[in-house]
Amino acid sequence: MENVTIHTTILPIANETDNINLLSVFAADITLTIIACTLSFLGSAFIFSAYCVVDSLRPENETRRLLLYLTVSDLVVAIGNFIGTIRFIIIYENKPFYADSGEALASDSVCVVQSFISATGSMWSFCWNTAIAIHLCVALVYCKNGTWSWKVKIFCHSVCWLLPLSVAIAAAKCEVLGEDFAQVTGTWCWIKSSLSRSDRILWMIISGKGWELVSYFVTCIMFLYLKGYMWRQTTRFNQRRFNDVSLRLRAEDENYLYLWLIGYLLRIWGTLRFFLFVSGNSSNVKPYADINFALAHLESFGDSSKAFFTFILFCIADKTTRRILMNKICRRKRGYEEILQSLNAEPNNDNTFN
Repeated sequence: MENVTIHTTILPIANETDNINLLSVFAADITLTIIACTLSFLGSAFIFSAYCVVDSLRPENETRRLLLYLTVSDLVVAIGNFIGTIRFIIIYENKPFYADSGEALASDSVCVVQSFISATGSMWSFCWNTAIAIHLCVALVYCKNGTWSWKVKIFCHSVCWLLPLSVAIAAAKCEVLGEDFAQVTGTWCWIKSSLSRSDRILWMIISGKGWELVSYFVTCIMFLYLKGYMWRQTTRFNQRRFNDVSLRLRAEDENYLYLWLIGYLLRIWGTLRFFLFVSGNSSNVKPYADINFALAHLESFGDSSKAFFTFILFCIADKTTRRILMNKICRRKRGYEEILQSLNAEPNNDNTFN
């Protein structure tokens, strides 16, 4: 057991000797996290089903396979956050918390395992987001025919799966994973609060935030570049859709450009809280405490719900996938080629989300 003094950052306390019921304080975050995780479980199931039902009818599509890897990563994050939230409820349901008690608190094995799962899934997600951005750029601009070689595929899988896993294992070996009392996360564990401030910041960067910021930078650059490239193709050659430019892509693959925007909108709140923590402005001093508390609600939902919004973008907004799924559900006997021909026959209004 560790003798630690918990430095609360978002607890609404009047003084340090207050008896705090953590479940009442974090009731909204618990509810939002459970709802978001449940939606992600359902969204992931639909994405996996769509891949099996729809993509089995199509020619090989590399981009859809990359989306599958991203969905696995986001599902792992949702599973980890769900486990952490259920643990939080069980541990602190009837246990009072004193801000200055310095009571013996330690990160239990469930907390450590959950931290490992969530951190690994998050790093996987950032890696595959970046891999999709690079893939789209290469397929659209530089290599419009053919597929990835097996050497490139092995390298991509090694970096995106094994490197984050190695970082998470190193964090577990150094015993930095554990309870942080929602200082930078929601009601789940990550880097334990008993570490020194500098060590916590360092490990937050190494095991998540650094990967996230690099992913944001790369995908933003790719988004702007590809949008500019497609604008030039449209004005010069009247090539308005991805499949007009590259044989490796479908028209609906333009939706992947908005995948990164979804990631920004869902996960930026945790990043803002991280910068507040680094700046030292996430204390109980207003207005930072109120801002941090509001951001915690947004982070609780956003960090756990990415798989669900990915499902909306790639199963509902994707016309081909949507039509084929409806065809299967309604037991119609139209084949993939017939559905594809009907879609190609429709006028193109340059609206990806038709």
